Amino acid sequence: MKKQLYLAIIDRLKNIPGADDEPLFKHFDLWNQQVEFIEQETPFQTPAVFVEFLPLQWRTLGNRVQDADLTTRLHIVTEWHALTADYTPDEEQELALAYLDIVDSVVAALQGFAAPNTNTWMRTQTIPNHNHERFVDSVEEYICKVTDNSANTPMTGVDGNVIVPEKRYVTLAPDVTRDND
Repeated sequence: MKKQLYLAIIDRLKNIPGADDEPLFKHFDLWNQQVEFIEQETPFQTPAVFVEFLPLQWRTLGNRVQDADLTTRLHIVTEWHALTADYTPDEEQELALAYLDIVDSVVAALQGFAAPNTNTWMRTQTIPNHNHERFVDSVEEYICKVTDNSANTPMTGVDGNVIVPEKRYVTLAPDVTRDND
């Protein structure tokens, strides 16, 4: 479920145009505090978006279906240009403030967004993080209701015949599988 949600978010954000109609974002990944440990991290191009899923409190609806209120944080990482003062020449100030336009483009792209098994996303919080030398980590937090029916296996067909559940496998590593039933 989270894999499909992550891919849906990335797919939506890949459609935001940047300069020369190239995609605006140069890097997508799951959040693992990349900005906090920038010296140990694999280098990445900016602007970048990192997706963070917060803990879930599941509710059981019955028939092996659950739902939860999912909080997702998007870390929009851009380079920091310190020339934002009002006396800065216009072109330099425009470059320094461009990260705010990038954040606005994410908000516009996700307005009305509904990924598979979710309702419409609602933005709940904006958290600017300027505590890094070279980067700004602009965090946009969203909430939606997510439904997980991956454990639900139909047991009877339309005609009333019993359906034997199909075995599902989870790939652990190349050439290694585990029966998931």
